[in-house]
Parts: sequence; structure tokens; C-alpha cells
Amino acid sequence: MTRLEMELIITLDTALHTTGNLRRPGVDKAMARTAQGDPVLPATTLKGFLREKAEILLRAWGHPVCLGPEPDRMCKGPEPCRICRVFGNPRHPSPLRFSDATLIHADEDLSVRAGVAISRHRRAAFPQRLFFMETVPSIPERPIRGQAWCEGDFFDPTTAREAAALIALAARWGIAIGGGKTRGLGWIREIKVNAHIDGEPLPESALVEIWRAWREGTHVA
Repeated sequence: MTRLEMELIITLDTALHTTGNLRRPGVDKAMARTAQGDPVLPATTLKGFLREKAEILLRAWGHPVCLGPEPDRMCKGPEPCRICRVFGNPRHPSPLRFSDATLIHADEDLSVRAGVAISRHRRAAFPQRLFFMETVPSIPERPIRGQAWCEGDFFDPTTAREAAALIALAARWGIAIGGGKTRGLGWIREIKVNAHIDGEPLPESALVEIWRAWREGTHVA
């Protein structure tokens, strides 16, 4: 087996919100937190974000990609698409495990923003729909930084390198993450990916070679 380990370092230019399960008095959408109470970017949010971007890119390059997230429209056969091989689906578990992204240099005091629900159809505010959302504030001198880990075991080095290439490619494509993106929250400055295979650093040149092959239509699943 070949072990793939990746560190994802996330830098955000604007405040961040991801809705958690805990309730807080005076707040309708409380921030997701760890068991210790620290704000966090959940692993499910990070994985879903990367999967969506990877699907868009591979589909744009003409690769066959299933239509998630509905289970009936995802790969069912013994040979899943490249997206399902890396991120999994209800029938094919993902070989990768993502961690929550711990937020570094985030201010200890979270802020609460007021908002109004908007009708996309009428392009007007709904009456009586005022809500309060908890966010991790960000200022230019101290942007929000997050650190997450992703790891898994693959049958051979080739599939491990392709998984790292797919994660790194999707990480470069995103614009915003989390909730309230249309309200200017969670705008991404950079997501840096450091990959190691069996403990050895994976150079970016190896990833670029795979990206070029995908763009040219070779190694199509």
C-alpha cells in the first residue's frame, strides 16, 4: 500500500461562517466549533468544496464525471469515475480522510452580523426574516488562516499521485468557502497543499505533469 498525506493551509481575505450544531442565545446561525469551543471549518465543508471544484474542472476538460450529489446519479459500476475514486460515493468509500480545519490567528471574539433573507425570485427581502449570524472576523493585518490534514492509503503510487493532483488542482480553483458566500464571507486568498507519499515530499512538477495530461485528454478514466 502507498500512503498519501496532505497538509492544506487555507488563507481567507474575508470573515468566515460555517453553521454548527450548537445553539447560542441571540444568534440564529452559530459558528461550527470543536468540542473545546474553538471555531472550526468542518471536514465535510472542506471535502465538499474540493469535490465540487474538481468535478467542474474535469468536466470542463471532457472527462466523464458522474452527477452528484444525488446517490442515484453517482457511479454504480465497479469502475467509478476519477472523482468517486478519490472522494468516494455511497457505494465506494473514499480512501481519503479529511480533518477539520483549525483556524489559526483568528480573533478570540467572534462577531455577530445581522442579515435579511432575500427572495431570489422576487429580488426583494422577505418580510419578518431578520436573522443574526456568527462569524470569525478577518482584518487585512490578520487574515484568517486554517490548517487541515488529509490522508489515506492507495494500492499504488500512481493512484496516490493522481489523488494528490486532484486535491491540489481543486484547491487552486476555489473562490469562496463556507456559508454566506454571496454576502462576501469566506473569500479565499490561497489554499496551499503540501503532499507527501510514503513520507517523501511530492514536488509540484509531478502535479503539473498530471494536470497537463488531464487537460490534453490523456489518462482519461
